[in-house]
Amino acid sequence: MKCLHALPGLLVSLLLAACATGPDTVVFVTKSSLAIDVEQTPPTASIAYDRVEGYFGPRYDTSAVPPVLATFTTNGKLLDRQVKQVYATGDAARVLANPNVKTSPDPALTGNFKPMFFGTSTTLGLKLGFEASGSTSTFTLGYKRKELSVIPVTDGAFPSVLATLQSDVDGTSAQATQFGAGQLFATGSVATDLARQPEVRRVFMSKANSALDAYRLEERTQSRAALVTLSCLASLSDAQLPKVWNNADALGVLDKEAKVGDFATMTPAAARNRYTMFLVEINADSPDTTLRMNLHRQYVCGLAGRPSPA
Repeated sequence: MKCLHALPGLLVSLLLAACATGPDTVVFVTKSSLAIDVEQTPPTASIAYDRVEGYFGPRYDTSAVPPVLATFTTNGKLLDRQVKQVYATGDAARVLANPNVKTSPDPALTGNFKPMFFGTSTTLGLKLGFEASGSTSTFTLGYKRKELSVIPVTDGAFPSVLATLQSDVDGTSAQATQFGAGQLFATGSVATDLARQPEVRRVFMSKANSALDAYRLEERTQSRAALVTLSCLASLSDAQLPKVWNNADALGVLDKEAKVGDFATMTPAAARNRYTMFLVEINADSPDTTLRMNLHRQYVCGLAGRPSPA
């Protein structure tokens, strides 16, 4: 259990809850804060965006796992803050991801049953918590939200739950101060039906679409940078190659597995092939990789005496 000391408090709670429940139970938890957040138990302090997500549940022989979904998006501003958050399980999660997916109606509420839990906790603004002695135990200024569900899985059936929150706080001036918040909380077939509603899907899709668009942009930019770099490399002499390898190593353009330091021991052709193999590996989740690839492209094309398109 020593490893628990290295985990965030909410993940420790997830592990403990998972141990206390059976292997046929799904425990799904998230914690988000965009705030000045101080807690005494466990002792933590953050002035940042802080997000914890955890999942414990069965994994079947078919490789299937119960579906869950959680998203968080914000404009990143502290005073003029906009936040959208979605939490869903079961068919509600599937419908949010694909509104055309076929779902089954809820079974009758009869027969044996197992208890389940689904809850959220939200702070928007200023919140102070006190110990019995009068000392401050928690201090939150900004946005903070926790979501937790403990749901048994029976014969492969996994119930739906859905929780959304959308807030818009404008505190940029004393004359235009506004506070808006909308929250939704549902279970069962109601959660699934609500997940199909355009208003609910917009909370999810605004994040999913923007993330996908950003991914595709980075993917295109990195692919183009790699192709242009390789075109310029083809016009370089073998004597110029060490400069290329050194620049790639300094910028961290190639994965560590490429072992750029070993290029000097290879034939020029072998080094070119290995360089090409690793250069075309795309990491579209990283804008930093895009920046480093573009800097490397400019250097290689500069050596070749060719103008490199921006």
